Amino acid sequence: MNKEPVSTLDRKINSFQSLPVIEGYYLVLGGGKIGSDFASYAKEKSFPFVVIIDVDKSANAADNSIKVNREELFSLIKDFQKSKANSGNVYFHCMDVRNVPEILEAGIPEFIIPAVPTHAVVNMVIDMLSSASSDHLISDIHIDDKDEEMKAYFNKLLSHLPGNIVVFSSLKDGVIMFSYAKPGEICPDYCMGPKDYCYNFKREKPETITAYVRKLLPSYKGWVFESCQMKPGIGGIKGVDFKEYMLSLMEHVKRVHEKRYSSSVEDRAFFIATTCNCHGIMNLLEVV
Repeated sequence: MNKEPVSTLDRKINSFQSLPVIEGYYLVLGGGKIGSDFASYAKEKSFPFVVIIDVDKSANAADNSIKVNREELFSLIKDFQKSKANSGNVYFHCMDVRNVPEILEAGIPEFIIPAVPTHAVVNMVIDMLSSASSDHLISDIHIDDKDEEMKAYFNKLLSHLPGNIVVFSSLKDGVIMFSYAKPGEICPDYCMGPKDYCYNFKREKPETITAYVRKLLPSYKGWVFESCQMKPGIGGIKGVDFKEYMLSLMEHVKRVHEKRYSSSVEDRAFFIATTCNCHGIMNLLEVV
């Protein structure tokens, strides 16, 4: 077995453990409609330090933000960590959100606000656990008809979730999407996502999507990143949770990778979910 990925992961765990969570620092992943809306809200509320990233230098949020390059961005993060000075500025940096782990090396934001049409946390997990060698540590799960063991695992996991909250599932891609909104229903931008009752669609919510997905634990190995309401229509993941879960995940991957040749599907497979009161997405991944 190639030990290089595990030794690399040891270094990543140690490095990530030492990173501070910087109070007052908000990192927005995506500068489109949601990112731009959050930028306006942050200015209105005088949030201390906001950084928006987007691969499109012409993204909506770029127009109302201070554009900075990579060197300037790292300097700003470090300066804010030291001084905690509230400038009320919103900064924009053009980069692919898949490179977020590079920014996290300067410190973990108090909140990470996903505002991209992909499962941002899964992207970050895969990128953070990528290895310089060809022997990768984890991969997305793509289930074909011949993989009976993985099919049984996916279907059993799905069977533990209430049918009324599952709006889409793909065995092939190992993806499950959740929502209290039915197909064709669009939640209004101003919704605060109350826990018990949907006033927009007049619908009872016995439990939040987050609570339902967390019920899968510990029967299934997984990590549920809760998106907390930042403003109506926009949620953010707490940096303290992100750090705790990522460290736990990396330790788990390390343990399973070391014995992967003798591991069952139940050992190798795990899920990553991002959820709020009303919606959520889950991806299955595998230690390889």
